[in-house]
Amino acid sequence: MSATTVTTANESPRLPLLRLALRQYWLVAAVVLLLAVRIAVPIVYHYGSWADAIALRERVGNHAYHFESFVSDAHTLTTRLLNDGSGLAFLPALLAAAAVAVLTAREWESRSVVLALTQSVTPTRWFSVRWATVAAVFVVLTAPLTVLFQRSAGYAVQHDLLVHGAQWSTAAFTIGPVTVAYTVLGAAAGAYAGTLLRRTWAALIAAPLLTWLATAVLVRSRLVLLVDFPIFSKVHGFHPGGILGLTFYDALPQDVYLINSLDMGDYWGYQIASSALALAVAALLGWAALRTLRRRTA
Repeated sequence: MSATTVTTANESPRLPLLRLALRQYWLVAAVVLLLAVRIAVPIVYHYGSWADAIALRERVGNHAYHFESFVSDAHTLTTRLLNDGSGLAFLPALLAAAAVAVLTAREWESRSVVLALTQSVTPTRWFSVRWATVAAVFVVLTAPLTVLFQRSAGYAVQHDLLVHGAQWSTAAFTIGPVTVAYTVLGAAAGAYAGTLLRRTWAALIAAPLLTWLATAVLVRSRLVLLVDFPIFSKVHGFHPGGILGLTFYDALPQDVYLINSLDMGDYWGYQIASSALALAVAALLGWAALRTLRRRTA
């Protein structure tokens, strides 16, 4: 038996499906890569501004740096940092939801899935590989952006270069591992919406909306306090404004009273707890998508 035959015989049955998905979705990967570069460039470019801020503070004093107007004062650089992160906080999750939903719905609309399922491939395997491929593209490109932003924000927080208050808390605690977890949640929501609706435009609207609603419920419920129990006693009351007490960083729902109660020692506990909850919801949506798929193809 030849070496090629042995390799084929031993090859995982998912590898051909993975290669097929990568060939078909290369355009999606290219578009996401361009978006990632668009987000990364200002973050990297503005990282050098912190040196200017430190020089300005040494020249004018800490009080003037934080409360007076200069080219590189605390207010200007805090606003710039938040603007740099606005495209990263929740946009990848919404785009992942839309991409997975549209690609799934188009397969049903075009009937290409029928041809695939007449082969020796189960519906679960066919769609799970394709969903995982698109989700992996978004995760692989979102994770480095998260590291870049946190490196910049962490430097600013460490050297006390940001405005104190809600903006400081947003910059310090919002973006991190939970950003990647929200991306996985978005992909799972897209899988469910695309499988349930099987119509491109309906799925395109429903998937990002479902992602946003699931995130808003998670944030508003404050389940994170039960997972990261040490911060439970620090949080009191709800924001009287916003939507049901929620404020927003770009499209990302936020519990501003909660994040304003945290200090830097709470960062990893808060991020890990929030990520675990987002991934739990993603698993639930993935299970619902697979159950709907089995019912559709029974």
